[in-house]
Amino acid sequence: MTERTRRIIQFYLVLAVGFLLPVGNAFGVFLGWLHPQPATRSRLVFRITFELTCILCLYLVLAYQKRWFRDIGFSFALRLNELWHALALFMVALFSDVLLYRALNLLIRIYVGHGPFRADDRAWINGTTFGVLPVLFVLVNPFYEELLVRAFLISEAETIYQSTALAVCMSVALQASYHLFQGLPAALSHLPILLLFSLYYVRTRRILPVIVAHMLLDATVIAIYFRHLH
Repeated sequence: MTERTRRIIQFYLVLAVGFLLPVGNAFGVFLGWLHPQPATRSRLVFRITFELTCILCLYLVLAYQKRWFRDIGFSFALRLNELWHALALFMVALFSDVLLYRALNLLIRIYVGHGPFRADDRAWINGTTFGVLPVLFVLVNPFYEELLVRAFLISEAETIYQSTALAVCMSVALQASYHLFQGLPAALSHLPILLLFSLYYVRTRRILPVIVAHMLLDATVIAIYFRHLH
């Protein structure tokens, strides 16, 4: 077995462990095969445990390759200019997502005659009771997504396929696919954010500012959701 073959197997193993279940669930909801219910305490515990397990799987694969998280652009040291980058990414992501989502819903109402294919059901993600588990999920989820679907996927796909453009497209497509449970307008409205985050990573080879921006975005969404809920 060649080194490239081993890298390909390890690459798709990490992606399979990390995203087969989320992508399958997202398509099931999108196609109407699954009917999500509000997240219970046990479901939130499962999701947090699942995401931590996926990060552990990534760590083991990197360790087998004699690499570390810093080799895919991650460290806990956040420089001052990177903090400003994170805030800028967050602001651009927030406004672009809201504007594009509203525009897509308007186009659908004009040309199709009804609203979005499926509303974003935050209760399925965060439950209906604010507490430690929804907050913990908001803290863990950005590390899970950005380390696997952006830092690892892009850096590894570049090595395997010798194409940064292909690596970015793979990252954006995979991340958009497991957001389909929110409905097509919401999944499409995420594309500029996903592309922006990917291009920032490609340009800087630093993933922590993207993680912070993602965390701020999730925290804003969950704060608005629970405020409106109660």
